[in-house]
Amino acid sequence: MAERPHPAPGAYRVALLLPRRGPSGMFGPACRAAAELAAAEVDRDGGVGGRPVELVDVDAGAEPAAVAGEVAALLAAGAVDAVSGWHLSTVRRAVAPVVAGRVPYVYATAYEGGERHDGVLCSGELPGEQVVAALEWLRGAAGLRHWFVVGDDYVWPRATARRVARALSAAGTGLRGSRFVPLGCRDEGTWRSAVADCARSGADGVLMLLVGTDGVRFNRAFAAAGLDAAMARFSPFMDETMLLASGPDATRGLFASAGWFAGLPGASAAEFSRGFATAFDLLAGTGPAGPTPAPGTMAEATYSALRLLAGLGGGDRPQVSDVRRALAGAAWDSPHGTVRLSRGVVGHPVHVALADGVGFDVLARVSGAGDVPRA
Repeated sequence: MAERPHPAPGAYRVALLLPRRGPSGMFGPACRAAAELAAAEVDRDGGVGGRPVELVDVDAGAEPAAVAGEVAALLAAGAVDAVSGWHLSTVRRAVAPVVAGRVPYVYATAYEGGERHDGVLCSGELPGEQVVAALEWLRGAAGLRHWFVVGDDYVWPRATARRVARALSAAGTGLRGSRFVPLGCRDEGTWRSAVADCARSGADGVLMLLVGTDGVRFNRAFAAAGLDAAMARFSPFMDETMLLASGPDATRGLFASAGWFAGLPGASAAEFSRGFATAFDLLAGTGPAGPTPAPGTMAEATYSALRLLAGLGGGDRPQVSDVRRALAGAAWDSPHGTVRLSRGVVGHPVHVALADGVGFDVLARVSGAGDVPRA
């Protein structure tokens, strides 16, 4: 583990877990810039209990046990006051037992549900509101009733697929099968084989539960096989970064759902987008350096989680007890609208969008914070 600089006296120190490598590493730079924006805004508003925010970077693209070990070392040294960031469920499941009951941990990512460790607040979307609600909308709006799952082989895709299978069965539709591939698979033959499985399934569409570069590789293989002319795709894990990496020729007929898309209307969305345009300059400590990418849902989730963490203490330094109170019932503003938490279940305004080249056209809101949260 690399030696870290001594933290600034009086700073509120947050272990920021973001991936720098692996299939999710492509989101790291935008998430880091969004975190810098959140920290700057919190400091502008008086800091956390009067203390400036210091971000302590931890590479969440490493093996989960190694990430947990690094966080444990930081806690043992008294080097951090909280944990946050966007990272995969495999990492959260390793880190949460280490952090439990010691400091607040606000997990930024959409996830499978079921987290119960003391002091851990999962602020992202859940399968019921993000995936099931979107599939129900697609059934009515586009006549898509039968799906074939292609997912990465870890807890979030598998648990989400089970949740979806139960919900579709109750609605009189269903899954036509599934194919799970190793996380970070680079074998093009495996992706071609997965596409062939989709074609043989007889499904109306493919439910993609793939992360980062895995989703990019699948999109390219899917389009290369000409299957985009015959089957739809839907992903709850697709942002503008992945569209850009896939290329406009590989995104035809690709739907996505999330709380945030860069094209959302509203003053809060516009304010975040303007701030994000300056965030890379904040990170680099330089003046304007030209155009920046559109903020994707992973970046917005990172920003929102840090803003939420900073406010948990109501003006004081957040404690684990503040997380417990929030889990019982809370609401907070985000760039994509009001998010509500009730008995540990989070409720977001969730939208469905259709890829248009390397951007998204937002079609409809399929669940909202005014609804009963759907796990």
